[in-house]
Amino acid sequence: MKEKEKIKKKAESLGFSKIGFTTPQSIKGDFLLQWLRKGAEAGMAYMRRYTELRLNPSLLLPGVKTIISLAVNYYPGDVFYKDVKISRYALGRDYHRVMKKMMKELFSYIKSLYPEARARFFVDSAPVLEREIARRAGLGWIGKNTMLVTREYGSWVFLGEIFLTVEIPPDRPFDRNFCGTCRRCIEACPTGALSPYFLDSNLCISYVTVEHKGKIPDFYFNKNNGWIFGCDICQEVCPWNRKAKKTSLKDFLPEPERIFITREKLSSMSRDEFQRLFKGTPVKRAGYEKIRKLVSNLNP
Repeated sequence: MKEKEKIKKKAESLGFSKIGFTTPQSIKGDFLLQWLRKGAEAGMAYMRRYTELRLNPSLLLPGVKTIISLAVNYYPGDVFYKDVKISRYALGRDYHRVMKKMMKELFSYIKSLYPEARARFFVDSAPVLEREIARRAGLGWIGKNTMLVTREYGSWVFLGEIFLTVEIPPDRPFDRNFCGTCRRCIEACPTGALSPYFLDSNLCISYVTVEHKGKIPDFYFNKNNGWIFGCDICQEVCPWNRKAKKTSLKDFLPEPERIFITREKLSSMSRDEFQRLFKGTPVKRAGYEKIRKLVSNLNP
């Protein structure tokens, strides 16, 4: 068995759902520059920094020759919320920590095949255009909701990258797009944040509840649909997510009390209770005060 196939097999045994290989060649950044020109990054000022690194992955690791793109299915199965909603990706353990641990284990194996290899690991931790890299590595296509969509798992996947200083033959890029004429994600977005292959973060419920700092925008008051951390609407309506497979990783299976949390419970929850309930999850990023503020602004 060739080294590349051994690495793929090892990745599967560690719990990765998909793996692909690509080169660190420059990325044509018209889509990123247009997005920035329109101010669609909203308050995420960091998206305007390190543009050169985003478009030239080779600058992130001297001597890089291969980028391994990895995807993990996090779909927790059917979720039936009560009166407040937390995005499915945040119901389990923080994916940054889980994936990085898995990636380090995979690199240890790669080192046994290539002792001279050096590497860097990225899971939302550097200026990496991870969806475009995943597409180039053959994992899937970028859908109209701007998410990476895979045939096997829809868009319910976390992405991560291993930059390697050894050369491994690249996979064929995913050059087809299977969104077709479908506009369900665009039509379902209650705030109009989506147009085909373009997301205006200024109007995105997920942005407001996770990244936004300061005064809550007025549109959130009557268009939040119960979301207090993240938003899954554009994924819930995607036909490619209809037959999503439940994740096999226990880390991403939610505690029932996080799914069935109520507006009343969150409104009366102490800071210590909040820390206990959301310990080790992405929800802690928003923080106790912001979650309470969002809850108080939910639709009556």
